[in-house]
Amino acid sequence: MKSLRQHLFVATALLLALAPVSAAEPDQAAALRAQAAKLVRVENPDVLPSVKRVVITSFMADFVSELRYSKSLSGLEAMIGADSDVSIRLVGSSNEQFQAMTEAFYEQTVAQLRARGIEVVEHAELAALPEFAELAASGLKPLPSEQDAKAGKGLFFTAQGLPLHLIDETQFMPSFSFGRKKQDDFLTFGTRFSGGFAAAQTQQIESRIATGLGATILKVRLTVLGGQLTPDNSFWSSGKVSTRAAASFVDTVTRYAFITPDGNKARISLQETVATDEIGELVNTTSDGSKATDTAKNVALVALNVASLAARLGGINTGYTGGFSATSEYECRVRPELFEKTVLSHYESIAGLFGDRLQNPGQ
Repeated sequence: MKSLRQHLFVATALLLALAPVSAAEPDQAAALRAQAAKLVRVENPDVLPSVKRVVITSFMADFVSELRYSKSLSGLEAMIGADSDVSIRLVGSSNEQFQAMTEAFYEQTVAQLRARGIEVVEHAELAALPEFAELAASGLKPLPSEQDAKAGKGLFFTAQGLPLHLIDETQFMPSFSFGRKKQDDFLTFGTRFSGGFAAAQTQQIESRIATGLGATILKVRLTVLGGQLTPDNSFWSSGKVSTRAAASFVDTVTRYAFITPDGNKARISLQETVATDEIGELVNTTSDGSKATDTAKNVALVALNVASLAARLGGINTGYTGGFSATSEYECRVRPELFEKTVLSHYESIAGLFGDRLQNPGQ
């Protein structure tokens, strides 16, 4: 995660004053493209050079107010590790602040696009279309919309009064891959199941909007975590999770999705989760301990399991077969002003990186 913070530090320095990189600054332009290539993924890059004018029909920010991680171990892992159930609840912000931040995200997005020569249709022009009334009528209500999903409990807000349409990211641009099928862990099963049907209707309306305005549809989704959970995936530490009082923009579900008037699709997204600096205090609210106690407990469990495993492999019956469970609950207590300033600053950098990949999709 340190390397990610370094990437964002460089990117933020390059994006000071939100000025576009000019031809007179070739070194800065090259450095910015290098950062974008490391952190940003582009799907269907051949579609993007034609994008010169966009209309934003969807702009949503998901603030994950309760982040969860759960892992159940089996087989040999269960003998040397502990099942983990860890949660972090964001405390100190409010729905009013989340809404204000969503509106600020929108303004930052528009500014970064325009700074790179992309024309953005005014929201008033979009709202005046009869098709927009259809689009708004099909949106989810009431807002914000809560999703109590596998990865945690989140609240979806929209900017500029735009309607909310939720769709599993794997359904927007399906791709074939080997191994376990990916899913959108920030949406509930019901939303993922019904989202595909709703998306078909929405995209028919958006197609008419795109044709009428001569603009590419831009759909923005941002996912902000109020707290950071980092599982330790090494074998001898199975089940352990480190926690931190930092916000994060999540890979894959922080993205710009494009649909051209011809129906071609492209997507720009984070390919690594980007963490901010510390935004407050992480407090252990588990009934039986502190963070230090939890850490010691996990270490003790692993040591005991390893000793038991070694004894069993040596033919000694210890009477112990593993299977501990570790549950920890935290609160990430933020100072509202610092939280907002830090998150907006980092998104400004991300929007700049996305804008650079829109200009240079193949690099």
